[in-house]
Amino acid sequence: MNIEGQEKLDINNSSKNIVIIGNGFDMSLGLKSSYQNFIEYIKIRKRFAKDYELYNYNRLFLRKYDNFHLNWSDFESLYEETVRKINNRTQKNEEPQDIFDIASVNNSIKRLEEDFHEYLSDEYPKWVEQKTIQIGNSNFKRFTEEVNPFFKKMIKDENTFFINFNYTHTIEDLCESVLYDSSSISKSSLEVKKAKERVFHIHGSLEEENILFGGGFTDSEDIDKIHYSQSLINDKLFRIKENELLNSTRKKIMSTIDSNSEDTKNNLFIIGHSLQGSDFPFLSKLIQKANKVFIFYYEDDYIFKMEEILRKSGSSVAEKIVLVPFLEILLQDRLIVTSYKEYETIDSFLLNKFPREDILSELSLTIAHFTFRNINELRISPSNIEMVLHIARNLVLNKNASRISRVFFEKTLDLDDFNKLSGSEDFLMLLKWVNKVIFSNTEIDSDFFIQLLTNGSSLAYIRMENCTLVNGYNESADVSVCESLRSLEIIDCSFTSNLTDTRKNIFYINSDTQNQNKIEKLTVLRNTNLVIEKDVLEKSTNLLELNISITDGDAYQEEIHLKNLNILQIDYSSGIVPNITVGNKIEEIVVIGYADEFFNLSSIMRSNEDSVGFSKLRLFHLKTPDLMTSCRDLIVDVILDVFSNDTKFIVDKDIKSIKEYYLEYREPHIQLFNNIEGLIDNNILLKLKNLFLEISKLKNQSIIEELLEEVSTKIRTIKQIDQVIEQKDVKSSNRDNENDPGRKSITNIYTRIDSLLYDYARGNKSALKELNKALQQQKKAEIVMGIYREIANDISHIKINAEKDILELKRKFFTQARDKVIKDFSEEWFVSKDELNLSAIQYVTGITRIPNISGVINSKDFERYKAKHPGANPIKYAQALKQDWQIELDEKVVWLNDELMSIEEQIKLEVIHH
Repeated sequence: MNIEGQEKLDINNSSKNIVIIGNGFDMSLGLKSSYQNFIEYIKIRKRFAKDYELYNYNRLFLRKYDNFHLNWSDFESLYEETVRKINNRTQKNEEPQDIFDIASVNNSIKRLEEDFHEYLSDEYPKWVEQKTIQIGNSNFKRFTEEVNPFFKKMIKDENTFFINFNYTHTIEDLCESVLYDSSSISKSSLEVKKAKERVFHIHGSLEEENILFGGGFTDSEDIDKIHYSQSLINDKLFRIKENELLNSTRKKIMSTIDSNSEDTKNNLFIIGHSLQGSDFPFLSKLIQKANKVFIFYYEDDYIFKMEEILRKSGSSVAEKIVLVPFLEILLQDRLIVTSYKEYETIDSFLLNKFPREDILSELSLTIAHFTFRNINELRISPSNIEMVLHIARNLVLNKNASRISRVFFEKTLDLDDFNKLSGSEDFLMLLKWVNKVIFSNTEIDSDFFIQLLTNGSSLAYIRMENCTLVNGYNESADVSVCESLRSLEIIDCSFTSNLTDTRKNIFYINSDTQNQNKIEKLTVLRNTNLVIEKDVLEKSTNLLELNISITDGDAYQEEIHLKNLNILQIDYSSGIVPNITVGNKIEEIVVIGYADEFFNLSSIMRSNEDSVGFSKLRLFHLKTPDLMTSCRDLIVDVILDVFSNDTKFIVDKDIKSIKEYYLEYREPHIQLFNNIEGLIDNNILLKLKNLFLEISKLKNQSIIEELLEEVSTKIRTIKQIDQVIEQKDVKSSNRDNENDPGRKSITNIYTRIDSLLYDYARGNKSALKELNKALQQQKKAEIVMGIYREIANDISHIKINAEKDILELKRKFFTQARDKVIKDFSEEWFVSKDELNLSAIQYVTGITRIPNISGVINSKDFERYKAKHPGANPIKYAQALKQDWQIELDEKVVWLNDELMSIEEQIKLEVIHH
């Protein structure tokens, strides 16, 4: 661009769009302009096999490049750090070596510019040839792929100006493709020319051969510390000032930034720029001046961009920032979204949201856009069926279907919509991965529901609420075909038969009598013509929670006994009472709307065949009963856990613990105990009173016999335990005179390793050899084996009185070992021990992310680390710290954690046993 063209920038215009273009823009167009691409080119051209050869060639390359993901701002930060380090060696006298180093790093910048100009001069023309074609006989080019309407709009807008930090002319190429019309050559040529005049290359261009790299010292707070001559020769502002074309460009841009006109309402768009490095001081002025700042991001890099802005510009700018997922510049696939209105139909299940802004009214997305790779749920409605099917096809094609874990049907779909879904092989394939399906306020094709159960090999949860099941060719569905199903909720739903088939008026959900279903939670509330058959309950051997209210009078006339149920909520308010009883594992019962004056617990609670009483019951709650208001109206005619004070009765607003219930309402039955009250502990007395009460009320003597038999069995068990303990005490008293290395732990608390350590402590020297052999057989990690060797060595110098002392000794040594790992790492990397400890105690094998790694990194003291390691690079410090901590966790901490967890469990068992 010539200077004359740049003079046409009207700085007094009241409304402008200023678009910042970074290297991410060129890369998204397919141009290989990244730092990595360039370094790989150097390695190939110079035939470098090792990273250190890169450094020997140009000191601004890292000594170790592999496994690091760098961009151009990292390179510039490295340059600035090198210059600062040289200037910080002394603040008084210039040393010859320092002057030489300054000259060396300046030469490295110059060589880098020359090499990159050579690389880009080769790469850019190849890209142009691949991506564009010549338009007729003109000198203009057109892209072979469609340009996104968003970018077309910006290019056509005469009040949109592009500040290009790249060295290529990709923006100008887009101008030609968008604006040139061979049917109107003269007019469109002028439009192209004017559009190109709105593009400003702030750091030079390939065409002008003035590519500019360098640092940003001039706008830095520590400029006064840069005292060596020639240190600022490659400062970007310094370089711009000496170049007439670049200086003129900057002046016009700065005039726009510094304009004091109150009418100025610039919107700033940042596209493809990292917002890091030496460019930020310049960009911060644009950010401060802008009315709105649109930051275009890719995947999750908005986190870093937001952090950088808030850290350097303060929180006051946060309100003006608008985050926009990076838009494809060239549309390589068929459009799936052509406007913001269309986008709104799928917005609910996209993680990366597009803001509602006028400039995005023509929002255009293809299925290749990165937002569609991040979907983990689908929300299906009539307005987006075709888009959902297209997304499903792409997810299956790219093997991303497993990311979808939830599907929501949110609005009424007609049968044609369901037929589209059930007729799509891609959608049915996607259902194999789905974990949760929710239908809300919609019709459901019964055939599709059956297909869902059949295909949902990972389906664990189905919820249907306020839905109508519409009859297809089947009148029932078998839930046992879905072996993964754990939770089924059907609430306020109904069934409507095919009007041409009057025979079908009820839809049944059943379970194959030959197979057990795996349902653990079942909710069936207020449904019409939709019946959960009793075999679903009977075959749900894993059923732990049931919430039920039925309206069909013929349901569950025969008793259904749910022996494994933990939680029951049952609604009597409809007047139709499902004939359900629960067994001894019940923990909580909630009854809603009871009409009688009394409630007999035996009407709903029946002991399993192998047990007596309900020892786990903690809550019986009678909500909104018609006639009852007090717990006294409960008839406790079953054996409860009378030894527990945790059980509560709630009737309406009356709340009583089991202790309060018996003492307040059942006192007349236990007067015979009054004579001995005060002679024994009150808690024991209460237990005896309650037990006597339960037995005295029983009319079925066979139950009393079962209870006595159970008590007798427990007494025999207690006696056997007492005998074992007594035998152990005898053995302990004779141990000083015996040596029995072959003995076994009576309670199985102690491991073979514990026993061998104890034997060694008692003088059996051969136990040490057996210990090493046992550790090897159990494939203990080397760090664990080393600690056991330390324990054995310590045992020879201390007195061990009992086997339990071994556990405390092990806990001490393994805790010290883990603390030492944390302490050593903390001192090596200068991070908080507390944060490391929090990370260590949460770490387990196979976890994908290091727990609390952000806390560890944020606790760093890099200045102290740098004082110990002068050559440390702040950019690489956190990454290297994380990698090193991962090694410590995998090779040391996880093994120590396993040992400590086992030891703690042993100590708990030992305490319980004694």
